[in-house]
Amino acid sequence: MKMKIINITLLLIAMCLAMTACQSDEPDQPAKVAKRTVLVYMVASNSLGSNERDQLDLNEMDNAIEREGLNGCRWLVYRVGPEGGQPELFELKEGKRGKVVHETLEAYDATSGASVTVERMSQVIADAKLHAPAQDYGLILWSHGTGWAPTLTTRSDAPRRVFGEDNGATMPLDELARAIPEGMFSWIYADACYMGAIEVAYQLRNCCRYFVGYPTEIPGRGMPYDLTLPLLCADQPDLIGACRETYDYYDIQTGAYRTFAGAVVDCSHLDELADVCAHILQTSTPVPLDGLQCYNLNSYRFLFDFMQYYLSLADADSAQRLQHLYDQTVLYRAATPTIFNRLIINLDHFSGLSTYVLNTSPGVNDDYYRTLDWFKAVYNTPY
Repeated sequence: MKMKIINITLLLIAMCLAMTACQSDEPDQPAKVAKRTVLVYMVASNSLGSNERDQLDLNEMDNAIEREGLNGCRWLVYRVGPEGGQPELFELKEGKRGKVVHETLEAYDATSGASVTVERMSQVIADAKLHAPAQDYGLILWSHGTGWAPTLTTRSDAPRRVFGEDNGATMPLDELARAIPEGMFSWIYADACYMGAIEVAYQLRNCCRYFVGYPTEIPGRGMPYDLTLPLLCADQPDLIGACRETYDYYDIQTGAYRTFAGAVVDCSHLDELADVCAHILQTSTPVPLDGLQCYNLNSYRFLFDFMQYYLSLADADSAQRLQHLYDQTVLYRAATPTIFNRLIINLDHFSGLSTYVLNTSPGVNDDYYRTLDWFKAVYNTPY
């Protein structure tokens, strides 16, 4: 009898072990595919982080999610902060009793400057896709920026912030475009100064269908995420609404804080637009630049209004074609009357995008400009 009990016990143990082994052999269940995954690439290892702008924006994101939820979307943030801690990819999730929780998905090496490399950004994007697969993806670029230009002054020691500033290191525009997989993101919102340039949009044209950028400097707070997050998580992402909310937020401010300029671009028309601009440059003569709207905040002038410049060069037929394509390309634009009470915006000549004029910033800027896709398409096209 005792032997029978022992045999039964051993049999039960064996069955349990077999069941456990079978369970461990089962493949992991694939992550549920979300309607949309939004990745905020937050490089705050600079003055923005030192002033806690990153934490303020994270608080705004939390508030928006607690108030309105995520509407079936997933909201991920990659953040490197100013305190020298480990960069992380984490998700903002709706927790119990309406509170948002931040769940770490990946941690990365804390090497200074790594967050503005092609390798790191590519890895983060791949990790975001792995952890939060979705039918649609959006990307927010959060940091300092100077558009395509390595520097906005003539000083050799001036900070270079093309996109991002990670403990003094930065990411050139061509590297930014290489880090973002072609066709993955339906939209990119550049929440950083000076990214609203035709050259930036054109370099990223294969990385997204829609692009949002600011042609001027903006206040350090950037986009008011408590107002825009629900729009970006709508059934159809409302980029125009998000840009308009940002404009409205700053337009009701007073003094120097009443500062905003931005535009929403449909990148699918940019190649046609480049062809028209190339034809205009090949068939025109230079014009004086003194009367053109300039978007540099300081006296160093080389970021001019895109449409005002090319229309000043175009004949009647080319101008009509350019205007037609521009109307298809720039879906929304808005600006306050001044930028920090120092730069007047002529709203009659505000196209929402800046452009560079060759030889107006000789040296490192002009040299780098000649490597960009826009230069190759517009200046090197024979007619």
